[in-house]
Amino acid sequence: MSNLARKALCTLAVSISLLAPVSAQEPAKDDFQRYAIVPVLGYTEETKFEYGLMGNIFFKPSFEGGRTSELDIIAYATTENQYSASISPLFFMMHDRVSGKVYLFYEKWSTHFYGFGNDPDKDIYRELTRSTFYTEGYLETSLLLPPELSAFKYGVVYKINYSAFDFDDYDGPVEHPGEVDGWRNGIGYHVNYDTRDNLNWSRHGMFAQWEQKFFPGAFSDYCYSTQELDIRGYSEFIWNTSMAVGFLWQRVDGDVPFDMLAGPDGIKRFRGVKTNYFSGDQALFLQTEFRKELFWRLAGNIFFEGGKVGDYFSDLMRNKWHTGLGFGGQFALNKSEKLYARADFSWIDFEQLGITFYIREAF
Repeated sequence: MSNLARKALCTLAVSISLLAPVSAQEPAKDDFQRYAIVPVLGYTEETKFEYGLMGNIFFKPSFEGGRTSELDIIAYATTENQYSASISPLFFMMHDRVSGKVYLFYEKWSTHFYGFGNDPDKDIYRELTRSTFYTEGYLETSLLLPPELSAFKYGVVYKINYSAFDFDDYDGPVEHPGEVDGWRNGIGYHVNYDTRDNLNWSRHGMFAQWEQKFFPGAFSDYCYSTQELDIRGYSEFIWNTSMAVGFLWQRVDGDVPFDMLAGPDGIKRFRGVKTNYFSGDQALFLQTEFRKELFWRLAGNIFFEGGKVGDYFSDLMRNKWHTGLGFGGQFALNKSEKLYARADFSWIDFEQLGITFYIREAF
């Protein structure tokens, strides 16, 4: 086993061992959990040591059997002077007929730019530091729909993003992406069909969503639009295991800055790679994951992911697949809500190792 593989496996073991939540509950007559805090420590070749915490605050449902509103908090840093922090409230109102989520995020992070297209060389890149702040979210409802159509929801979405990039001096084949600093502000809509039994750990049901966002030049430094079709299915499998499958198609049109092109996010869709490691005007992702509760608060998963990008649809279909194969460890932050923190270890294109830490499942 290579030195890098040993370090990655060590990181996963250390991280899972530190996923020990501090939680608070009301007196014994009320077992509703109020909060959980998880310290995380990891190591990768790019970041060196990572340290931080992930936490949640839970708000009691307004009626028995209702969904729990939550506040997610994630903050971490590295010994390479990289910083990332996010706060995201998830809320339900009007007997769960209205719901929404707001995501506030700040990051200063050193990373790599591999150029454009589906076939990057992992050893050829430009180094850069990205400073970004953004807020994005949605508000959706099933109001005005008859009860028999309550699985359908519609809503508005938005994104406000300011990013600045500092590229290191470089004399190589990867071209500079041009002027990319500035605002990316957009608004749009989505419609979805959701029959999942649980939003955090689904054992059966499906989720299908169409979303469009528009970034007009009057409100943004770049004029473009994005479209996304997201389909997921869940079922029970052998040995009390749940199986999840996912399909995601993305498309962008217009004057799109390089960091907003279609491609993997490295956290939920195609875990373990750098964001937009491969990128283009369109992207396609397929995912399969098997999840199993083990004992106490522990759970595990194994997964397979495929992804590719292209400049147009026929180009997308022609291009080769990137693959990711891996496994993960999960720790229940809230057992009643089936909310887990996870550490995923992935083997990308059978030549790179990746590690991802996050709250909630990948898809």
